[in-house]
Amino acid sequence: MKRIFLLLLAATAFASCNDDGTTKIKYASENTSIVDGVFTSDNMHFYGTATVTDSEGGTYSDPEAWFEFAGDREELVLYMHQTRFAAAMPPLDMRIYQFAYTPGEGASLSFEVENIIPQVRLPNEVGGGYSYQPMPSYALSDIEGSVDNTLCRVAFTCTVPRLGTYRMEYEGRLLEKGSI
Repeated sequence: MKRIFLLLLAATAFASCNDDGTTKIKYASENTSIVDGVFTSDNMHFYGTATVTDSEGGTYSDPEAWFEFAGDREELVLYMHQTRFAAAMPPLDMRIYQFAYTPGEGASLSFEVENIIPQVRLPNEVGGGYSYQPMPSYALSDIEGSVDNTLCRVAFTCTVPRLGTYRMEYEGRLLEKGSI
C-alpha cells in the first residue's frame, strides 16, 4: 500500500510539471488595469525582452525582463525587476518613481519624462530589510513608453559615469493576473 501511495505521489508531481520542468508563462488577452486611458491601481506585470545598446554599438539582450507598473489615476511607478544594462552588471531592482502619464483610448496610455534619478532597492544600513534609495550615478533621460492593451514598450538612456551611455529598449506582454 505504501509503495502504491509513493507511486501515485510521484506521478502527481510529474504530471504537474511541464515537459521541461519550468512554469509556463500565461499572457493576458486583455488589459483590465486601464479603463478609458486611466490606470485603475491594479498593478500590471509585463514580461519581455530588454535590449541595451552601449555608446560603442555593442548590445546586450535580456529575454526575461520583468517590468511592473503601479500607480493611480494621475501618476505611475515603473518597477524594473532584476534589470541589467550589461552582461557583467549585477541584476538590480530599480524603479522610476512617480511620473505623469497621458491617457489614451480604451486600455492604453503613454508617458514621456525628460530626466529622472531612478531608485534602486538596497539593504538598509540600520535595522535590516530593504528600501528604495536614489541612485544618481544611473541618471535616466529621454524616457518614453506606452501601454497599448497588452503590449508595453519602454525606452530610455542611462548615463553611468566612467562606464558610458546605454540606450535601453524594452518590449513586453501583459501577464495574466495571478500568474506570478
